[in-house]
Amino acid sequence: MISSILATASDTDWVIITNLVVILVSAAVVAVVMQPMRLAAIPAYLIAGAFIGPRALGLVPSPEGLGAISHLAIILLLFGIGLELHLSVLKQRLVRMIAAGFGSCLLSISVGWPIAIWFGLAPPAALAVSMAMALSSTALVMRIIAERRELRRMRGRLALSILVIQDMIVLGMLAAIPALAAWAGSDVTLATDTGDQLVGDGGTLQFVVEAILRIGGVAVLIILGRVILPRVLRQSFKGRSLEVMTLSGVAAALLAAVVAQGIGFSLEMGAFLAGFMLAGTPFRHQLSGQIGPLRDIFIAVFFTTLGMKLDPSILAEWWWVILAGGVVMMVLKAVLISGVCWALGTTASIAIAVGLSLAQAGEFSLIVLGATHDNGIIDDATMATAIAIVVISLILTPALVELGGRLAGVTSRIGTAPWVKSSPLGDQSHAHLRPASQAKHVIIAGHGPIGRLIAEELGRAGINYTVVELNPTTVQEQSRRGSRVIFGDVGNIEVLESAGIRDAHALVLTIPDEEAVLRACAVARQLASKVFIAARTRVVSKQAGLMEVGANSVTVDETAAATEMLRAVMSGLDTGTKAERLQTVSESDEHVIQESRHET
Repeated sequence: MISSILATASDTDWVIITNLVVILVSAAVVAVVMQPMRLAAIPAYLIAGAFIGPRALGLVPSPEGLGAISHLAIILLLFGIGLELHLSVLKQRLVRMIAAGFGSCLLSISVGWPIAIWFGLAPPAALAVSMAMALSSTALVMRIIAERRELRRMRGRLALSILVIQDMIVLGMLAAIPALAAWAGSDVTLATDTGDQLVGDGGTLQFVVEAILRIGGVAVLIILGRVILPRVLRQSFKGRSLEVMTLSGVAAALLAAVVAQGIGFSLEMGAFLAGFMLAGTPFRHQLSGQIGPLRDIFIAVFFTTLGMKLDPSILAEWWWVILAGGVVMMVLKAVLISGVCWALGTTASIAIAVGLSLAQAGEFSLIVLGATHDNGIIDDATMATAIAIVVISLILTPALVELGGRLAGVTSRIGTAPWVKSSPLGDQSHAHLRPASQAKHVIIAGHGPIGRLIAEELGRAGINYTVVELNPTTVQEQSRRGSRVIFGDVGNIEVLESAGIRDAHALVLTIPDEEAVLRACAVARQLASKVFIAARTRVVSKQAGLMEVGANSVTVDETAAATEMLRAVMSGLDTGTKAERLQTVSESDEHVIQESRHET
């Protein structure tokens, strides 16, 4: 049976499947082995790739066939990042964030160019390498920031804005490579042939027209996406299927990626725009949580494949150049990015955290290096050394991010630059994203009859609450009334995080689905060890399981109904005293019993 299946499979398919199995197994093994050393997962993936790659053990002789999976990993990552980027949060800070992105990147290139020449590179090669090293890793940094739950804080959003600007600058870098190649070949060729082509053949006009068309295409894509995508997702959920809605969201991301590439941008930029277009819809939290597991698997493949580019022989031969170049690059970028952010209005703690987070080179650095190598601007030795610097900087990034977080407390007394009157880039939580932690905060899962009555009582008592609901109509209605309501499955980690589970004082699970309540109870207890969890179940047999996974109080519909019926019967028999002795539920459960009677 197995042999017949293998016989029908093509050699290419078999090679890809084998390589994929080797990559996933090796990445998992190295990540588990490195856990006692407190090494983050992504550096472990890079190390695993270096060991199994064609330049080491050779377990994966041809990783090129996995390029599509690597692209898909970045597409899903950028789509998820776009979902978090609500425009209302950035309106007052957008200009300075863009300035931070362009300013830090251009400054890194300007300062890095003469340093690369000092290392022995020719001027065009030095400029090409400095351009590549000025870029940071969107995939790695955003992954770490997401794990640290800092994307909603200013340091996370500022890092994201700089990374997005860098991704846009990549297009200009790739467009400039032919001119650098001409410069590397002959100064005369650059001064005459290229200039004549730009002026005499109408190249400048053509470039301007193409740029306008590309920008216009992006604008049309955003407008259509804002109008069409929310309706598509709402229609896809009419069957109450989260899987169909997730499939529609991922399909929209891939479609936007293809359209963006068709008009001259990258696939990743298109996926980011798709997420950005859905960021203002109530579906963003659920989508972000649903694509998470799939994205994590592809990210493991991407970084393991990236690690295969590291050549251990080059590392052994030129270790001192790699070490010196890596240290100079990371220190230079950290100082320059921190300085630009501080000059534009951030506090020193935020500026240092962002600078250290973006001190590495990135995946787009490898793309720029590959293009410069293919055009003869840099030789094989420079290419291999630069790749080693990129990979080593990626391995060190989690430690630098951790260092930035620790330095935040040390530098907290240093304010903004003296020429900044106010701090538009200050690190503050956004009130519309999370209730103030000082006030009482309750999360109510489900807005049916029971959840609605609990919400009304909490509102009368002046207690803040957030409703998590899977009915889009209810979500829209409650949002129009000013209630804080989130669309999604309460068992979804991203949904609970968005609801503010870490700051919540209580979680009330009123939904009638026992499995969903069990899953939500376990996830909530994992995220918040001190939150009070009140759960509802229909049958007594589920009560013990809910208590085991972390529920503090469990109300059983069967017991509540039996107790209420017994009270009614005893009252009808005029034996109220006996009924009081037979009362077996607590006063805290009495409120829920009354709500169950209203529901009936």
